[in-house]
Amino acid sequence: MRPLPVFLLICAVLGLGGCGEAARLDSLASQGKAKVVEVVTGDMVRTDAGETIKLAGITAPRLDDPYGEASRERLAEMVLGQQVELLAAGAATDPFGRRVAQLRLAKGRRWVQGRMLQEGAARVRTFPESRALASMMLDREAQARNRGRGLWTLLDYRVMIPAEAVKAAPGFALVEGQVLKVHTGADARLLDLGHGFTVRIPARAIQDFDSAGRSPAALEGQLVRVRGSIGRGGDMRLDHPEGVEILKAR
Repeated sequence: MRPLPVFLLICAVLGLGGCGEAARLDSLASQGKAKVVEVVTGDMVRTDAGETIKLAGITAPRLDDPYGEASRERLAEMVLGQQVELLAAGAATDPFGRRVAQLRLAKGRRWVQGRMLQEGAARVRTFPESRALASMMLDREAQARNRGRGLWTLLDYRVMIPAEAVKAAPGFALVEGQVLKVHTGADARLLDLGHGFTVRIPARAIQDFDSAGRSPAALEGQLVRVRGSIGRGGDMRLDHPEGVEILKAR
């Protein structure tokens, strides 16, 4: 039998939870290193190569929104002037055409997105094309939310209930509620959370939800947390299963 690598042996002996996290990061393909020369927002940086990098898996407030400047400052404290490793998060670009990557500091190997989430300086927002490390990011966000850190102290970013969501301005949000009914349409499944708030899952995404153990039909009666963009009239479209967290069984 081949001996365990030293790193894994230390993890096994000491029971270090962070070892699993480091291994998950190591499993992502490296896209090279770069020096951060500008921090644009709490989820976007520019490098010495002239590239703009969107931090995969998170969204930070815009600079003119509450906590926007604080988020940018926190990211700047962490990465400005530092060498970072760019790790593949799925597709090379996001739906807006920006290059996306998970970031890790070259010195100290600290996971940048994880730290931003744990401090409440950003929220999790994944896309079908770039959702690597989603479960770890959701765990980090939950720690900050439960402890009231950073932006989670502000009402602007509270987790809404359906009655609030239908009145909210369009934009990214988290909503918790019970799935009262699942309606089957020709091109989508509709999750009815009451008060006129519905979640639309397009037919092309259903197999992905099924494979992740979140089949739309099985969500009826479940207490869930959903995250995505709320449209006018109180609806949300989810095109990948990481946008749904099951909070309590029926």
